[in-house]
This record gives sequence, structure tokens and C-alpha cells, in this order.
Amino acid sequence: MFKKGFKAAHFMTSHKVGTVVDIIYEKNNQLTIGGTTSSVVWIVLEFNDKNKQKFKEKYRSGDLIRIFD
Repeated sequence: MFKKGFKAAHFMTSHKVGTVVDIIYEKNNQLTIGGTTSSVVWIVLEFNDKNKQKFKEKYRSGDLIRIFD
């Protein structure tokens, strides 16, 4: 589980650590034979690059790992 202010990184690029700034819950109303599909949770991370400029990227919550510094 992630909360705003936590540090996290994508599991494939764990050297690139960002801060959680937003959590987006997206409903999925697609109907299939087995029933409705699950909703998707997106996490927005804010990064600082070498020039002290900030940029944001959006990831699925299952692809992130929490970083404990």
C-alpha cells in the first residue's frame, strides 16, 4: 500500500526513486463472461533530475516497490 509522500520506484528501474504525489483509482466497467474486471490503481511519482527540474510519471500500483531510506 502506498500513501502520498512515500518513496517508491518501478521494479525494473529501482535506482530511479520518486515520491508519491497522487493516487488515481480507475473503475473498469468492462463486462466479460466471468463477470466484471477489477479496477486499476495508478500511482503518480515525482522525480528530480540532475538539473533540479521535477517531472512526473504514472505507473500501475503493482509495478512499484516501496523504498525505505
